[in-house]
Amino acid sequence: MVDLSKSGSKVESDQVGKVSLPFEDEVLKLLELDADALKLIEPPSKRHQYRAVINWVTNYKCPQEVNEKLEVVKGYLEAFYHLCEVEDWERARRICSIKVPPVDEDLQIQLRMWGYYEECIQLYSKLLGKLDQRWDGICLIRLGNAYLFLGEYHKAIEYYQQHLQIAREIGNRSWEGSALGNLGLAYYSRGEYHKAMEYFQQSLQIAREISNRSLEGRALGNLGLAYYSRGEYHKAMEYFQQDLQIAREIGDRHREGITLGNLGVAYKSREEYHKAMEYYQQGLQIAREIGNRSEEGGALGNLGNVYLSRGEYHKAIEYHQQSLQIVREIGYCSGEGNALGNLGLAYNGLGEYHKAIEYHQQHLQIAREIGNRSGEGNALVNWGETLLKLEKYAESLEYLQAALEIFQQIGDRHGEAIALMNLAETHQNLGNLDAARRYCDEAIAIFTELGVPELKECQELLQEIQKSKVKSQK
Repeated sequence: MVDLSKSGSKVESDQVGKVSLPFEDEVLKLLELDADALKLIEPPSKRHQYRAVINWVTNYKCPQEVNEKLEVVKGYLEAFYHLCEVEDWERARRICSIKVPPVDEDLQIQLRMWGYYEECIQLYSKLLGKLDQRWDGICLIRLGNAYLFLGEYHKAIEYYQQHLQIAREIGNRSWEGSALGNLGLAYYSRGEYHKAMEYFQQSLQIAREISNRSLEGRALGNLGLAYYSRGEYHKAMEYFQQDLQIAREIGDRHREGITLGNLGVAYKSREEYHKAMEYYQQGLQIAREIGNRSEEGGALGNLGNVYLSRGEYHKAIEYHQQSLQIVREIGYCSGEGNALGNLGLAYNGLGEYHKAIEYHQQHLQIAREIGNRSGEGNALVNWGETLLKLEKYAESLEYLQAALEIFQQIGDRHGEAIALMNLAETHQNLGNLDAARRYCDEAIAIFTELGVPELKECQELLQEIQKSKVKSQK
């Protein structure tokens, strides 16, 4: 693959999002297209499609007044679709592999970071079944990943299942292990932790059978996430430590940084904040050393969350602002939404509820723009909780009910239970104790099923509701 961003060639500057595109001659070289040779192509309709490809690559310039990242790479996307019209799938594939600064990632990866998941789905769908089994596998994984982020877990599972089927048909055990891991992540995202762990265990078994250390580390890390979400922090840390050991043994710095972050999260949940910060700082250092800006932003956000948990809200805001600046610089929309949501939580802690709502509103807007249903639900819950603090109970119910519907639609059981618990508390404050009891019972049933630590908090809420009920009857 030709890395156009580091080839020593000139680049074309663009004003939108600080993106600089590779010089046009290098793109034509990658595509192996020569304008003089086009006259030999027959029929004329086919020749016109190739001429359009060259025109879009060489002549399109994003208007400076347009503040839209997708417009920056419009020339490449249009060239891709013209190549599809003449069924030149190999050149269409190469379009997806063009490196786009400032992150120097493939076009399809950059589109994902910008939050253009629907566009990614269109690209992969066009290429699926058009090249070879290797590319079919790649397309199925990426389609699954796109739908997973969009919160369409059923579709994600469908594509991961197709990838698993191909892997087994051709006897590719590495693919099989990866597909099982992806299926586990889909069920994990739905809050079905037991099901997720079954897939992670199968992935781990295959990884060890074929001595694939990288796959083994990922499976161990995923199992750690599942145990963490169930509140089994000690068990989670055991798996994270194994994942970390493998990452260091095979020299996978990127994986090492991620795992250090996971260990930090586990220690934070145990309220061992000093230890958590040690791991987050190590992860931050690695991210900076390897130039991984998205992980750097994530590590800063994690440090902010430690200060948030310690009640040091001003310090938390400093770190979340740094995180926000980085994710905006690289156009990482999902990370921007998370940073905004965390800033909302910090201002909520300071009692600056109206300021908190401003950030939750921005988080919600981004989640809706990029189609992140899970992020949308989380933003609505956080907004509803803030309205609860302001004693605006009717409005709080509206936002929490909207969040509940989203979590139920996408099959996120954990998110559903969180929304139900907040609805119970809101109804309690309104004096609707029967409704409060009903929502609380539903939340407890789900928390019990998932085996998560929020169960204790919800049980305590139920006790308060019952006490209020007894007082009201006197």
